[in-house]
Order: sequence, then structure tokens, then C-alpha cells
Amino acid sequence: MLCLGLAQIAGAQGFIRLKGRTIDTRGHAPVRTRLVAHHHYILQFGSFPGAEVRGELARRGIQVLSYVPDDAVGISVSADADLNGLDVIWSGSLAPADKLSPGLELATPLAYVVVFYPDVVPAVARMLVRSAGLYVQPNVRMLPGQFLVTGDYSRVKKLAEADEVSYILPASADLISGAPVMACAGAMTEAGPVADYVLEGDGWPADSSGGVDVKYVFSSFTNKVDATSVESEVVRAFQEWAKYANVTFTAGTVASASQTISILFAAGPHGDPYPFDGPGGVLAHTFYPAPPNSEPTAGDMHLDASENWHIGKDVDVFSVALHEAGHALGLGHSDNPNAVMYPYYRLSTGLSSDDIAGIQKLYGSRGEPPATPAQPPATSPSQPSSQQPAQPSEPPVQPPAQPPSQPPSDADTTPPSMRIVSPGSTIAATLASSITIRGTAMDNVAVTSVNWTTSNGKSGAASGTSSWSATVPLLVGNNMVVIRAYDGAGNSSWRSLTIVRR
Repeated sequence: MLCLGLAQIAGAQGFIRLKGRTIDTRGHAPVRTRLVAHHHYILQFGSFPGAEVRGELARRGIQVLSYVPDDAVGISVSADADLNGLDVIWSGSLAPADKLSPGLELATPLAYVVVFYPDVVPAVARMLVRSAGLYVQPNVRMLPGQFLVTGDYSRVKKLAEADEVSYILPASADLISGAPVMACAGAMTEAGPVADYVLEGDGWPADSSGGVDVKYVFSSFTNKVDATSVESEVVRAFQEWAKYANVTFTAGTVASASQTISILFAAGPHGDPYPFDGPGGVLAHTFYPAPPNSEPTAGDMHLDASENWHIGKDVDVFSVALHEAGHALGLGHSDNPNAVMYPYYRLSTGLSSDDIAGIQKLYGSRGEPPATPAQPPATSPSQPSSQQPAQPSEPPVQPPAQPPSQPPSDADTTPPSMRIVSPGSTIAATLASSITIRGTAMDNVAVTSVNWTTSNGKSGAASGTSSWSATVPLLVGNNMVVIRAYDGAGNSSWRSLTIVRR
């Protein structure tokens, strides 16, 4: 499970929860009082760094780039600066291993999303990629400061040593193929967007019954879709999360009330620090629950009214609302390309098993409270934890398999194993307009289906299950083919190969 945007430790002040390890900041190392110019750091404070603290940082030439749970910020320094007189309890920089998604060690992808700190000039970022012996692939859907990169993984690890790099995660098959995707800049807080490299907040607090009731109010609408349809699609997205977790959504009456999501369509500057960028850019942003955000902003969903909104296609209201609702509940981005909470997503019909695992970790299964989390294993700032997620990141197959409506606590979680028999290598060449791929798949219960998808947008079902074959059409040039086997519980595994049609 690679739902890496979920909270694992409630009230974990004294720790910084990265995706690859947890840093114990309780007196672990002395706080450096001098910061070196043109470097990036994390500063953790004794309490949430409010506007006054952030203003003082700015006066000292320290730029806040992101929020880092808990009570920390990611910063850059334009000139040598000091921290004297500030309530800083820990300071340090990311190790190269902290910038590599744990999923990269489990299943090397064909391409990578490299995230640079927002103060890095794009020309400098491109130069660093080229200097590492890697290649930037053109993709107009990439967020500012993010690049689709291909090359040898050893060179990717070398690139992570650059101070300018913030995080590197697997690229989805959609990004690689150039298919239309929707991009999300991440969960927002009053101290900045949540950093890509961290595990994130703790969600809404439970009531006396152990459940969580979140209210919602529609504050404004788009003129591209009628209001009734928008309401129906957003509520449908809320209920998709509520099907699996101990959380309910109820229509409210006051948008500024506590624990209430205000759904707002707006264009350009609209009263928060994150103005929209017009059609074709960031579609929406959502503020995290309280804390770290204060009311009435906590949980609010803002959608760009200038986008060409639709129902069931293109910029789809349901798909965007489903993703943003995950942020409103406290989830961050997943590194798993198969998840709704992956930062680049397409039309959605429901949640993946990765999303379900994340929301149930935060709120428990429907009707059951979340398990009491254990104290995080602390590691030193220079040593990554040996604990890694159990499954590799996976490229998506369209259409996605739907998870069971209410997975039991003892549900099958073992994915099928599969093997490609023919072609005999992961890169093959042909003059033909199609190729027949053959293989086997096995499961502890039963394999129910085998599907294929290609980088040119084609997809279909293979013939057979335990022994299967698929005839796949090819375009001239490189064709990436992903084969995925499913069992009855929705578990899946995949294999990929590249076919060069000459």
C-alpha cells in the first residue's frame, strides 16, 4: 500500500514524518543558528508557525515554501541568515534518500516525476536534469517546477543529491503516454502547500461516538454546468469516501461554521493566498482540516470557475471533487499512480484499494473507529528507515477495477503473481501492426481477469486467466504495454514491456 498522504501518528509533535522515515526531533541534535545562503532547510517550531513567525522569517530573508507536519516549514535562504530568538526546536536538510519515493526501490518505473523547490528557476532545473544524464520529456500537463524525466535509476538517485530537488516519484502511464490528465498542486495550509515528501495531517477530530460528521455548504457555482448537477456530483464524491470510512457528510447552513467544507467556484484571485491560473492549469485547491488550518478556512474546497467544467468527461466535476474531498478529509497525495489521490489523475468512477486503505487508516472502517497508532519509529536525520510500503507503485489500467463495496476486516489482500512468457524480453521489436503477448497468472484464491493498456490509449481484456494471451495493436515507434491481473477482491499486479514497431 502506497497511500503516502495519510496520517499515521496523531499529535506527533516532536517528529517530522517523511514518506521514507520519521525523524525524532526531540532534542536529537542542536539547532543550527546560522543558515547558509542558497540552500533549502526544514525548521520545526514549538507550536504552529503563525503569520507573525512567518513574517519574521521573511524579514530575515527566509522564504517559506511549504508546510511540513508537524509545526514545521520548508524554507529557502537567499542570503546567510540566523535563527536567534525564534522558537525553532529543530533544523536540518533533507538527505538524498528522503527525496526518493519509497516505491521507486520496489518497482523501477519507466519515467519519473521530478519535483523541484518552487524557488528554483526552470532553466536551472532543466540543466540539473541534463547534467545528471537524464532526459526531460515534453508534457504540457506538468505542474510548474515539475518535470517528466526518463533515464537510468542510478542517475535519478544522483539527481536527488542536488539541493534544488525536493522529491521524485513514479510517473503514471498517462503522463508517459501524454494522455490528458488533471493536475493538483496538493493540500493547502495557512503556512503554504503541504510538502510532497512528507506524510500529512491527522484529519477531523472524532465525536463522542467515535465517528466524524463533516458539514458542507455550496457557496458559489460555475456557469458551465447547472447548479443541481454540480451539487449532485460533489455529494456523490463525498459519499464515495463515506462508503468506506467512519465519516459522514451532512448538508450545512453556514459556510463559516466549524468542521464545514465550503465549496466555492472562483476565478483568479479570490481571497486566499493561492489565486487560480486560468483554464488548463490547476483545477482546484483544498485546505486541510483543523489543525493546521484554522476555521473557517479548514476543509474548504475552491474550484477554478474559468475551467471548462463538464459531467462525465474532460474536466469532470465528480473526478475533481473526489480527489479534492480526500484533501478535505486530511489525505495528501499518494505516490501510487493507480490511486485517485495521485497528483495527476483522470476520469474516476470510484476509489482504488490504495485510497480506501488511506482513508480507513485515518478514520477507521465504516462503523469502526481507527486503530490507535503506534509511536513512530524514529531514525536519525541521515539514515532512512528500513520500513517500506508493502506494494510497488503501479501504472493504472483503464477502466479501473472497482473495490468491493464494503471490504471485510479479513479480506483477501494478496495480489496475483504473473509472468510474461512471450515476448521473452521487456523490449521487443516488430514490423507488424500488432503483437500477441502471452503469459501466466496465479492467485491464492483465483485470478478473475487479465487486462492490457498501451501508451497510445488502447486497452482491452486478455483471453484466459491462469494462461492468457492478448493481441495488442501498435503504432509506429515505441509502444509501452502494461498487463494487469486481478483477483476477486480487487487486488492486482502488473508487468510492462516496450514494443518498438519499425
